[in-house]
Amino acid sequence: MAEKTEQPTPRRLAEARRKGQVAKSTEICTAAGLVVAFWVLGPLMGNMVRQMTQMTRQSFAGIATMEMTRPAFSALWMGWARHVGLAVLPFFVIIMIAGVVSNIGQTGLLLSFETLKPSFSRLNPFGALRRICSARGAFDLLKAVVKCAIIGGVAYDGIRKAIELFLSGPQHDLYYALHVWGKLALDLALRTSATLMALAVAYYLWQRREWLQGLRMTRQEVIDDMRQSEGNPQMRSRLRRQQRMLAQSRMMADVPHADAVITNPVHVAVAIKYDMKKMRAPVVVAKGQRLMAERIKETAREHRVPLVANPPLARALYRNVEIGNEIPVDLYDAVAGVLAFVYSLKKTGVRR
Repeated sequence: MAEKTEQPTPRRLAEARRKGQVAKSTEICTAAGLVVAFWVLGPLMGNMVRQMTQMTRQSFAGIATMEMTRPAFSALWMGWARHVGLAVLPFFVIIMIAGVVSNIGQTGLLLSFETLKPSFSRLNPFGALRRICSARGAFDLLKAVVKCAIIGGVAYDGIRKAIELFLSGPQHDLYYALHVWGKLALDLALRTSATLMALAVAYYLWQRREWLQGLRMTRQEVIDDMRQSEGNPQMRSRLRRQQRMLAQSRMMADVPHADAVITNPVHVAVAIKYDMKKMRAPVVVAKGQRLMAERIKETAREHRVPLVANPPLARALYRNVEIGNEIPVDLYDAVAGVLAFVYSLKKTGVRR
């Protein structure tokens, strides 16, 4: 069996994406949610405390005179639910946005229903057992152990420093102690979630590498894929358009270095260049009709390349000489006359 040593083609990558096979790490979504949650918890804590305080005050203000009926209890519970919902709604909205953004950041805007199709192979218990006992299952177990060890180490270090700081400081009242412990707990949560995010990013990079390895192709598969791509009319049209745009951009880059641009003067423009030390004969470096001719002439004017109106010569060069080729022998005299005229203009310092 041929070894898969070639990088996946764009068509192979697009096909895998269409099937929902993309490099993705759920750990990044989880870590992003935790980081954002603990990061916004401090600014939002004041509003949450105010909402909960208002709820408690309103609940206990009229509890002595409240009727012990089902409608009264329902109204009380509805008030609590409203206050709690208003308190935690911004918190959960921000976490949800963080999860969506982290997911889109990994896969882009991807909508695939291939993974939702029923597959009886997924219901096979022996297949699930093989996956658990495979090298991938062992790696996932090792990854979980390492992740727990690292996060546990970070948490232990933070708790140890917090206890040392608290015990070494002066004695304070309960409110101050709760305030200090709250700040320490929030700092510990941020450090732990940041560590989890770093591990998640590292795992994502490894998973993306494994994903690309799994999509590698043999040389024959690459050849077959290219044949199928070239056989697609839309693909052929797009390739031709890209090649044409690339050729035009290269051609326009040579116009500023031309010795002269011979024009029709309206419909055709041909740029020529001649270097006596390097060329046997003048070379056509750019040519075009109508809009392209106007672009060539405009570029020539910007770079002070002389424009010479010679309709018969311009048409002959456009029809008979390809870009990058030398002019034919039968046009030597006409082109030599143009170059002599241009060189005389350069000597006198006159520009056309």
